[in-house]
Amino acid sequence: MKILSAKYFCTWSAAVFALLLGIGPLAVAAPSNKAEIQSLDELVELVRQGRIEQSQQNQQREQQFLRNKNQQQQLLEQAVAQRKQLEARSMQLEETYARHKEQLDELSRRLETRMGSLKELFGHLQSASTETGVMLQGSITSTDTPERRHALEQLADRLSQDRTLPRIEELEQLWYQQQREMVESGKVKHLTLPVISLDGERVEADVVRIGSFNLVSGNHYLQYIPETGKVVELPKQPPRFMLGNVEEFTQSQGSDGLLPIAIDPTRGVLLNMLLETPDIRERIDQGGVIGYFTIAIGILGILLALERICVMIITTRKVSDQKRMVQPSANNPLGRVLLAYRDNRHLDLESLELKLGEAILRERAPLEKYLTLIKIISVIAPLLGLLGTVTGMINTFQVITLFGTSDPKLLAGGISEALVTTVLGLVVAIPVVFFHNLASTRSKAVLMVLEEESTGLIAQRAEQGAA
Repeated sequence: MKILSAKYFCTWSAAVFALLLGIGPLAVAAPSNKAEIQSLDELVELVRQGRIEQSQQNQQREQQFLRNKNQQQQLLEQAVAQRKQLEARSMQLEETYARHKEQLDELSRRLETRMGSLKELFGHLQSASTETGVMLQGSITSTDTPERRHALEQLADRLSQDRTLPRIEELEQLWYQQQREMVESGKVKHLTLPVISLDGERVEADVVRIGSFNLVSGNHYLQYIPETGKVVELPKQPPRFMLGNVEEFTQSQGSDGLLPIAIDPTRGVLLNMLLETPDIRERIDQGGVIGYFTIAIGILGILLALERICVMIITTRKVSDQKRMVQPSANNPLGRVLLAYRDNRHLDLESLELKLGEAILRERAPLEKYLTLIKIISVIAPLLGLLGTVTGMINTFQVITLFGTSDPKLLAGGISEALVTTVLGLVVAIPVVFFHNLASTRSKAVLMVLEEESTGLIAQRAEQGAA
């Protein structure tokens, strides 16, 4: 075992040493047509042969390097000569550059001296060309003349990049386009333009351009997108009082006479602000689930209160009619109390009083029906508004925790819910309380009539007994 272990140790030591010398890959890369290695001795022999082959290859490389030594010296000398030539060329170019730079600086000073105040004039001309080009690009008059701003853009680019003087024709383009814009802003034109609808379809529509203020088509307003040059339909139209005469104005086709129509003198700013103002439906949506629940119970309370008021009006009229009648009727509370007196008038005074009190108690429940529920609704509505306020403020503080206070729009949702629910709670509670008091007052008036009649009957019976 010791001899075999020593043999394996020597063999593997030789293999590792061969790998460190870079012979291992040669030994492994043996031809595939040879027989497989059967023992470690064959492996050692194969490693030794690979080392011999590598030594022969190294000797061949050294001989080839010695043969090319003279040629390498010649190439080195050529490279050194070329470097010296390039260095001399570089120095010559630097001198030429310095000389030309001095000439250029001198010519620039002469140009600035000769231009004088024209330099400031051209600066104002460049800024005016840029501002006019931006104004024309954002104007809705570009819908029928989209090419007019290109001349001003070319003039502004030339003034900013070149130092050459602009031609008279180019200068005339500036005031000509400005005057053209002023003239177009006072015209009402009927055009046929492609319009992008809300569902993304492109349709040809009859569009009326009202100066440089608004675009209308059919019975709605349109919007011009300067970045794309497209005319799109507004996602939300103004209120109805602004749309009343739009369709008639669009179909006029240049007829004589005056037609009223709402325009935006700020060229879209006020219109966009008006469209961003939420309507009643959007206000309610801002209240969320609590807002809808508040409205639901408010509608329920108002309906119950109105039903009670109607019933009390009819009951009051029947009671008034019963006062003028001789015979009691069972279709009203007073008549039923009188019937109870007639049926029990043979009883003693104390028992008769109890019977009449019982009859009045039977009438109290129908007269006070739903009044307690209506009162509860009037109390719950403000509490729901307060609940919505608290939840809205919680949402607002959560948004502040996550995103900070840099963007007020992120806080608008929670604040809107907080304020809208409070408003809804008050809007519901005020009419419900009013109707509840009205119904309760009429119910108490009927009960008071019943008690007065009952007391009068008891008093009359007592007088008869005393007599």
